[in-house]
Amino acid sequence: MKKRKSEEISAPLWFVSYADLVTNMLCFFVMLFAFSSLDSPKKRQESESRDEKFHAVFSINAAQGSSQWLTHGGKGILLTPASRKSEIPHLVKKVKNQLRKTPAADRMLVMASDQMVKIEIPSNVLFESGSAEMRQGAEDVLTSLVPVLSTIDNHIRIDGHTDDQPTRSGTYPSNWELSTARACSVVRFFVDKMMQDPERFSALGYGEFRPKVPNTSAENREINRRVEIIVLSTKKKVVRDFTWE
Repeated sequence: MKKRKSEEISAPLWFVSYADLVTNMLCFFVMLFAFSSLDSPKKRQESESRDEKFHAVFSINAAQGSSQWLTHGGKGILLTPASRKSEIPHLVKKVKNQLRKTPAADRMLVMASDQMVKIEIPSNVLFESGSAEMRQGAEDVLTSLVPVLSTIDNHIRIDGHTDDQPTRSGTYPSNWELSTARACSVVRFFVDKMMQDPERFSALGYGEFRPKVPNTSAENREINRRVEIIVLSTKKKVVRDFTWE
């Protein structure tokens, strides 16, 4: 009898496609690993740069020029037309020097963090009690800031704050309206009289709901009545309005 031919063992048809898929995936991951290895020095450099970013918060008295660092760090970033970068301490120094020229410099504070530079002005330096109309001398205080604000293109937010006492004027039903009207008065001054770019500015009113200290005395209420000029560490185009379509 003739010997039977040995039966040929053949793989299923799907196995060929599966083998091709595994091979392609292996090649893909090898390429990913190669690219990640090439970028590793750059990534390490970026990581070190992020660690050196500014994380300092300090308060400077505008008249005396004293400063106190609460935490330490590297450099902060503010965008300027020339280099798009500026050290926050340098900007604070410029603001402080400008405010020193005003009669009310000893009553104003300049504070900073890696997110913003804040200029705090007592409300009675700019406004009469219960009013959003600027008092005599208020424009001189704000004008002193224009040489500094004109050298940067950051977004500037004006915040109005009051104490917890109800308004006595029929013009403003509550402290919401009064604080917002005061913030808008400051914005209008910079835009209308100082010819600043209106796209850079926004106005907010917080009423009595963002006090610095408890409203338990006349002295504390005076501290809480304030206007804050905040220079944000973002370009003016970053802050935009959303429209529903």
